[in-house]
Amino acid sequence: MSLYVQGLSKSAANSGMAEFQEVMRQELEKSMHDELQKLISTGKGAEAEISRKDFEGFEKLFHRFLQVKGPSVDWAKIHRPPDDSIQPYEKIKTKGLPDSVAQSLNKLVVLKLNGGLGTSMGCKGAQEPDQRPQREHLPGPDRASRSST
Repeated sequence: MSLYVQGLSKSAANSGMAEFQEVMRQELEKSMHDELQKLISTGKGAEAEISRKDFEGFEKLFHRFLQVKGPSVDWAKIHRPPDDSIQPYEKIKTKGLPDSVAQSLNKLVVLKLNGGLGTSMGCKGAQEPDQRPQREHLPGPDRASRSST
């Protein structure tokens, strides 16, 4: 659904939207810069200098991220993993592992999928918080943050 102000052409409305988006981008960058400066000010000596350099790099990446237009993922290139790609540990244990395990493990990527993303990608395994062992009766996000440490 598109809404236009009466008497304002479509190109003028688009121009106004582009200006609005640019102002928002600039405000986001300034806000990020200000927050990073606050964090840097909490450091002391060499720690503050290391943080400053890290944050400068982060600001450059953040700037590039804000400049990119369009979808960040080309979903047409995303495919479900083959059915036999995820194997139970017991099956692997009985077959043994090839000699190139170290090389394979160097390529290992561990993803934590939230919401229905894992299901829609055909991933198997625990999908509900109550299927995993509960610790300290913490809510889901707190458990997730502690389990990743």
